[in-house]
Order: sequence, then C-alpha cells, then structure tokens
Amino acid sequence: MPARKRSSLTKTSKHAKRMRLARSQESTEERESRLNRMRDRAAEARARESSADRELRLSADRQRHSLSRSSETFTERDIRLTADRERHVLSRESETYPQYQDRLTADRERHALSRESETYTQYQDRLTADRERHALSRESETYTQYQGRLTADRERHALSRESETYTQYQGRLTADRERHALSRESETYTQYQGRLTADRERHALSRESETYTQYQGRLTADRERHALSRESETYTQYQGRLTADRERHALSRESETYTQYQDRLTARP
Repeated sequence: MPARKRSSLTKTSKHAKRMRLARSQESTEERESRLNRMRDRAAEARARESSADRELRLSADRQRHSLSRSSETFTERDIRLTADRERHVLSRESETYPQYQDRLTADRERHALSRESETYTQYQDRLTADRERHALSRESETYTQYQGRLTADRERHALSRESETYTQYQGRLTADRERHALSRESETYTQYQGRLTADRERHALSRESETYTQYQGRLTADRERHALSRESETYTQYQGRLTADRERHALSRESETYTQYQDRLTARP
C-alpha cells in the first residue's frame, strides 16, 4: 500500500508551531534584529512592486483579513487584540527616531494610496468595521490599558504634529473635514446619538485623568489649532461651519437629559 502523503495543512500547522517555539526562545536582541530585518525586507519588496502588484496585494490582504476575522471566536479575538497591543508596544520601543519618522511617512502614503483605490462600498464597509472594532476593543481593555492608551495617543499625536510640514498640516485639516463630513452623512440617527453619548463620556474621562499642566497645554494647543484652522478656511467654509455648529448644538440640546442640562450650566465658567 503506497505511503500516504501529508496534507499541506498538517505541514503548515507544524511549521507554525515550530515558528512559535523559536519565537518564544529568542532573546530581546535577537527579536529586535529579526524585526529590523523584516522591516527592511518588506520595505524593499514594497519599493520594487508595480502599481498592479500593489493593488492585488492590498485586495488579497483585505479578503484574507476579512475571512480570518469572521471565523475567529470571541476568545481568539481577545487573545489577538492583547497580543497585537503587546507586539506594537514592543515594536515601538525598539525603533529608532529615524525608523519612527520613516514609519509615519510610510503610513501616511500607504493610507492615502489605500483610500484612493477603494470603492464607495469598501469605504462604507471600512467605516462600519472600524466603528465595531473600536467599540469591541474599548470594551475589552482594562482601566490601566485605557489610561496607557490615552497617554500614548497624546504623545503620538504631539510627535506627529511636530514633524509635519505646513503643507501636510493643511492637507490633514482638509482631509479631516471631508472624512468627518462623509462619516456624518452615512450614520443613522441611532449611531449619531450613540456617538454623542460616547463623546461626552470619553471627554469627561479624559479630562479627569489629565494633570493641570496637561490641561493648560491642551487649552493652548486648542487655541492655536483653532486660530490656524480659522485662517485657512474660505468664506464658504466659514459659513458652512457656522451653520453646522448651530445645527449640532441644537441637536445636542434636544438629546440631553435634564441632569446633563444642569451639569452643562454648572460647568460653564
């Protein structure tokens, strides 16, 4: 009787186990060296690929991630999220400042190209998936992880803002306005109410955790940001902003409870 051939799935599973075992036994220096080699190889491969190859890779990545996410259990999802957080933290700690700058630049270009190639349906699916992913991620994090995320976000945004040119700054503001406008148009009234409630709670918790120095820095940064934003807007954008602000405040007032109304009046300086 001829010998049975091992299936490719069995070979892949055994290979994955060997790789996990090898990863668990490597030292910090070996791990950093491996990560650096992987980054260099990935960067070289990306630089050599054509536009058509890139589109095929992005499409295949989207399908692969979508299938992988849909088949995982809630426990597997929690384990993946925790592992991703730890992996990103370790990766960020081991990178040099030039690597950090290169990563930010590459991320901006990658996201810009990815957004350009997606259809409207893919755009809507991405927004919906992002909302669900962020909601689930927030539910599974501890208070310590929440505080660490807020602190890391503040530092990351501060560093990112410092390294951008004026042209990049203007482009970011324009892209943010368009992104928020499209996102608001696609949300239902229930999603709108949920977003307002979540924003209030998030801002309240964020304000409670900041120090007086952070508070002063936030106020100063807000004033400068608003001043620059007002200078760069056209008269049409100015009129649109005023109209949108009036409608937003009117809707916000309608949806608040009497307790929220009293708290808002009390909080006024």
